[in-house]
Amino acid sequence: MRVKPSLALVAAAFAVGLAGPALAHPHGVMQCALSVAYENGQPTSLQARLTLDAPHSEQMTAMLRDPTTGQIDAGRQQRLLFSLKAQLARHNWLLQAQRQEQIADLTQRDEPRLLVAPDGRLAVELALNVAALETKTAQSGAPDGNPSMAWQFSCADPSLYWVAEFESTQDPVKVAGCANARLSASPKVLTGANAGSARVEVRCEP
Repeated sequence: MRVKPSLALVAAAFAVGLAGPALAHPHGVMQCALSVAYENGQPTSLQARLTLDAPHSEQMTAMLRDPTTGQIDAGRQQRLLFSLKAQLARHNWLLQAQRQEQIADLTQRDEPRLLVAPDGRLAVELALNVAALETKTAQSGAPDGNPSMAWQFSCADPSLYWVAEFESTQDPVKVAGCANARLSASPKVLTGANAGSARVEVRCEP
């Protein structure tokens, strides 16, 4: 079951007033690190780390402190971190795996993990299963599920609050279980239907 996009990413998830009044324009940057595992030429699992930019991480960390004592407040910490993890874990919203026009369902494999990067930024790590797609026959007569068929993996925020980008443009996704993986990453998309997304195409060739 796919999760529908919701503008509650900021209003409910962050629940701390970080967002400006206009959600139609990017307000921050979300970095993505992806790892995909293949079996028999098809992707079976996806690991993702979604990291917030420094300004948002700093604001959210500051809001964890008691305004009187300046110390981290356990209650505030639990509420904020739970909301952040819950929203970024809406994996069928922020992450996508597809082959041609078919979109694979992503299901949770392990509990999402909230962490703090060495530079102080907040991040959520996700471990997901990639559901198998029905193999159809192309006009050429060859099955469209053959190993060299390109899969596209993307990271994007449909509400356009975040612009997504890969942690590394040189190494946008790590691929396991595929001896000959060909990658083709798209540049950051700023306009149109795919605005704010980071996308990479993977071909697992024999």
